[in-house]
This record gives sequence, structure tokens and C-alpha cells, in this order.
Amino acid sequence: MVHGKLRDGDYYWETMNEVVQRAKEVGYPGSSRESIVIAPQLFSTVFNSGQYKPRQLAWGDLNAWQAGSVATHPSGTNFSSMDALDALLDDVSDREKYPNMKNVTIVGHGGGGQLIQRYAAVGKDPPDHIWVRYIHGDASSCAYFTTDRSIMRDEDIAPDACEFYNTWRYGFDQFPGTIHGRKSPKEYFRQYITRDVISIVGYRDVKSNGDTSCMARAQGGTKRRDRNLVWYRYINTLARTSEDLDGFPGDFDNLPDWSSVSNGSVSLRLSVVEDAAHDVAEVLKSENGLSALFSDGDVYAGWRPKSKN
Repeated sequence: MVHGKLRDGDYYWETMNEVVQRAKEVGYPGSSRESIVIAPQLFSTVFNSGQYKPRQLAWGDLNAWQAGSVATHPSGTNFSSMDALDALLDDVSDREKYPNMKNVTIVGHGGGGQLIQRYAAVGKDPPDHIWVRYIHGDASSCAYFTTDRSIMRDEDIAPDACEFYNTWRYGFDQFPGTIHGRKSPKEYFRQYITRDVISIVGYRDVKSNGDTSCMARAQGGTKRRDRNLVWYRYINTLARTSEDLDGFPGDFDNLPDWSSVSNGSVSLRLSVVEDAAHDVAEVLKSENGLSALFSDGDVYAGWRPKSKN
């Protein structure tokens, strides 16, 4: 369970632990399995000085870990937050340590949601005996696989006037890769759409207090909610799926056809929490959140545009 920009891993652990316990108490389907809650702490060299050890990772830029950037501590390290997640997944997949481990759910909300969205695309493949689900919630931005951006008819957004709109974290220009190397955006797209990925979105997450850069606004305006709904349209349109996208925000002109990669299908699922704002507890304690965390089958979709009712 990856924290947000405030780096409050303790709160996120408490929240997830409450969700798991509540689900068990009410007998929510799928919650009866034994669970371990882990909440990594991603340190800032500015705000967490003295809290980390000489060989632990920390980042000089306050939000660099959200994009999977390389840490600045220890000096000379080439490990990024992506590599840290890979290492954590390797650890919990170790059969000698956890012989009964079968499923790992990697969850991030807010800033953590940004990291998990990108990790779902570029993280290394898990071992064959582990099923991994990636849940990214209320991210301020996503890493686009092409240079295309939505045309927002009701927003004064012009990506062409935003010089760095496709640089990494917003796109794959200048993506540094991980310690395992670097692939093409199309290869990362294939990984993202074939993995068990859920985008969970608070429908009331509409305040303009997230990433306000032109790079982020080019992804769907000022609201995190709209950017994530546009992302869902983008992935399905790029893959040329048959998903009904009528009523979703955004419009793409001349988006390339990557159906040769997707075969017209994606594993990405969208769950919209109608009564949640930018609040991890509201999101995860909802019917949507419980379904995303514990369901082995269909995930509760929640809100959809009126045209789909």
C-alpha cells in the first residue's frame, strides 16, 4: 500500500489494515484469505532527514519517487522507486520466506497512485507462482504511451503549447528505464493492458489542488477525476476495444491503431466511487474498493455516464 505525496505510510497502513479487518468481519467474498499489509515509506532527504539509514533510499526532489525516479541517497545509487517495488515483490514472492503466498495486490492512491500506474506498465514480470493485481487510485497524471492527448472542448488546453507535455512522467520521452533496462512504449503498453490493472476513481475528486502543470492539464483539464476518465478512454481507443465510451470526457483525433498489440482487448478495469473525493479511506472502504481488493471475478464498476444506464 503506497502512500501519497505526504509520505504518511503509517496512515496508509492503518487505513488498509482497517479495510482488511472490516472486510473479514462482514464476510466480504474473498477476504477470508490470510493477508499481510505492507506500507513502504518513500523518504524525502528534505523532510525526513535523520529518519532513514545510510543504505536506505531517499529522494531529494519531493515528488520524484512518484514518477519512478532514481533516488539521490545513498550517493551514487542507481535504484529508483520502480526498482524498490520490484525488490519488494521479489521478497514477498520468495517461497522460502512465504511458502503459501499466491496473490499480491499493489495499491497506490494519489501520489502513490501515480507510481503504481507507471509501475503497472514498466515493472518487471512477477514470478509464475504469484498473481499480481495493480490498483492505481486518483492519480494526478498517467504516463501516456503515445504523444497524443485528449482534445478537451470545454477546457483551454493546448498540448502543443506545453513544451514538456510528453516527457517522463507524463509520457515516455526521456524515460530513463529501470535497472533491468528500457523497452519501447509499445512494449510497455502491452504489459499494462495484459496485466490485472484496476483504475479506481473518486467521482467527487474535482478540486484543482493536484498537479496543476500544463503537462498534467493536457491530460484532461484541471480535475483528477476527468484525467482518469480520459485515460480510460485513451487506453480503450488506442487498443480499439469494443468498450462503450459514450459520455466519457475527452476526444482523440487520429489516435494510432494498436490493435495489433491488444487484439482489441484490454485487462484494464475502471471503478468509479460515486460518493468519494480525493480520500483514500473513502475510496478503499467503499463497495468499489472492497471489490477491487478482494474480488477474483468481476469488479464493481460504480458510476458510468448516464448514456450507459
